[in-house]
Amino acid sequence: MPQRLAVFGAYSDHDLYQRNRILVNLLTELSDETVHIRPQARSAGHGFSSGKTLFPRIGKLLRDVGSLWSQRALLKDCDTIFVPYPAYIDILVLWICGQTRHKRVIADAFLELHSTVVEDRKLIPEKSVRAYLLTAFQRFTLGKADIVLIDTAEQAALLRRFLAGTAARVVDVPVGIDERLWPRLSPHRYTNSLEVVFWGTFIPLHGVDLIVEAVRILQLQNFPVNLTLIGDGQTADTVAAQLLLQPLAGLTWYRDLLDVAKIVDVARGSDVVLGVFSKSRKAGDVVPYKVHQSLALNRPLVTRKATPVSRIADQTKGLYLVPPGDSVALANALREIADRLKMGWNASTRDIYEEHFANSVIAARIKVELARQ
Repeated sequence: MPQRLAVFGAYSDHDLYQRNRILVNLLTELSDETVHIRPQARSAGHGFSSGKTLFPRIGKLLRDVGSLWSQRALLKDCDTIFVPYPAYIDILVLWICGQTRHKRVIADAFLELHSTVVEDRKLIPEKSVRAYLLTAFQRFTLGKADIVLIDTAEQAALLRRFLAGTAARVVDVPVGIDERLWPRLSPHRYTNSLEVVFWGTFIPLHGVDLIVEAVRILQLQNFPVNLTLIGDGQTADTVAAQLLLQPLAGLTWYRDLLDVAKIVDVARGSDVVLGVFSKSRKAGDVVPYKVHQSLALNRPLVTRKATPVSRIADQTKGLYLVPPGDSVALANALREIADRLKMGWNASTRDIYEEHFANSVIAARIKVELARQ
């Protein structure tokens, strides 16, 4: 285990995206001593997943880089360096400092860049020079680490192909959430209408248009259902235009990322929480934050079939899977859940979370990997 750990980088630990916080806390607990090296004028992190491409943002990172560089002397006596997500620029700083050669470097990739930026979000054209540079940048930076963390076995297999020939060992660990903020909720009493909620950043992977379509199908069948949407992002304008042309009865949309306490409060009054539904390859390889959060809240959850979640799906406990891109199947799943709730059934999805995704599971996985070196 680390004797003196350095947590290095300009990272964010926002309440809605808590992986950095969880990993930092776990590695700190496993280390004898920890030093935190972050920009002195704290930014919100590099934010490569915010919807903006990587390269136009590099100029804005110079202040963070300068601050990290000025604190490089603090790395001198550290045997292990942890670089939270997004690690790319921070690893470049470490490499220039000569700190990637004689210390153990653990980097959190969290996601694979090409499948996220190029394939899923389509922010860069496939087979373009920029797409090539993006993958080369990912390989050059993450390849300097000894251990690279990512969220699922499927994503790990993909990243290993991009990092083939480097010394980096890719390890999958679950996303991680702050369990103090996502408690096991008491069952919600089903009344006259099914209360359905979705929250997220409206990236293409989420398939919010399919959610709207599924609820519309139920309403056309005179099935009482209300939908609450929480969030904004890349596809929100398209969804808003769709709703302007075809308004949806019983819709409440908080077009902002509410804080966690407010999301939990909305979920407390809901019968069902929704996950992700797009047909993209990435959607089939990940278990997003919202899935972990929904399971932790002990609410029935409907999400698309995906390899990592299909291994643990259990409808008896309330985790329902539907084919990707299939609004009819989603509507049918919601109707089936409503029928079960009417009969007095209660979900136990928190049990699935505890077994497969809890912080204790992450800690055990990291201990095993640290012991290997």
